[in-house]
Amino acid sequence: MPDEMSHPLIRGSGEAGGSRHFEAPVSELGSPVIGILGTGDFSRSLARRLVASGYQVVVGSRAPKRSGALFPEEVEVALQMEAASQADLVFVAVYPEHYSTLVELKSVLAGKTLVDVSNRLEISQSRPSNAEQLADLFPESSVVKGFNTISAWTLHMGPRDGSRQMKSGSNDLWVDDEVWRMELYLSVGIMALGLLSLLAVTSLPSVANTVNWREFTFIQSTLGYCALFMATLHTLLFGWNRAFNPAQYHLYLPPTFLLVLIVPITVLLGRLALFLPCVARRLRQIRRGWEKSRHIRFTLPDEDCRNGLEDVSNVGVPTILSTAVYGRAETDDGQPFLFP
Repeated sequence: MPDEMSHPLIRGSGEAGGSRHFEAPVSELGSPVIGILGTGDFSRSLARRLVASGYQVVVGSRAPKRSGALFPEEVEVALQMEAASQADLVFVAVYPEHYSTLVELKSVLAGKTLVDVSNRLEISQSRPSNAEQLADLFPESSVVKGFNTISAWTLHMGPRDGSRQMKSGSNDLWVDDEVWRMELYLSVGIMALGLLSLLAVTSLPSVANTVNWREFTFIQSTLGYCALFMATLHTLLFGWNRAFNPAQYHLYLPPTFLLVLIVPITVLLGRLALFLPCVARRLRQIRRGWEKSRHIRFTLPDEDCRNGLEDVSNVGVPTILSTAVYGRAETDDGQPFLFP
């Protein structure tokens, strides 16, 4: 299978003369010499792409003998001073914290264009950008920003396979709160899935028959509400502050994560209302069998049925015990009440 990188991307460049030698003047070659300062992954991929496009490439390194084997044969690897003096356009492919090591090249880089390909790893409005720092170090050079949104993988593999690598830029980096939100979003989702799985397992007849009624009620009621709460929180973390973004309301319709929250939030608010003391006390009475229309009414027997015994209901004996001994009790609907 032929290598696509072996064919120049710019027609007419390097097709007739094969590999070029830097001893020839630039005017005869018809294209500028591209210099790259640095020997990292991006430098190697960029050099390979430039050579395949028909350009002369010279790479500046602090150890050219050791780094020469990392580049194609058509690329000359020399000392930084030599490479900077030969190049007409220079790519600065070193870390920003190492810009100060290039100060000695200020004289040979004067009047040349420097391309900053770096990306800052943090967002800071108070500090100057990487390109501004480079411009301060080389005031006599023209500093431009470019190739910082193209990864080394894209340069190496070409546009067909380059989509596998995400582009990186200072504006695309996650800030700390976004990373924290995503971790919390995933953690809550896993907890909700675990609780829902437990509810599903206990709903099976073979499992439900092995637990008593108290355990079954705890799992289906208490853990059920916990699972609903965790799933609702999972959706809220997914939406985060996008609910307040007008761009999310297409055709003045709310986003889907807001619509799915209506039912669970309504259920949770209704459950929260049942925890109010006035409601919880009455609900506890109902669970114990209390009914509003069934009050116990005690009646004393007639005078002729006492068999001459004295009524002692007004003395120290409790009324309910007196009635249990001397009388009877019935509910409002006339049904007899049996004392335990």
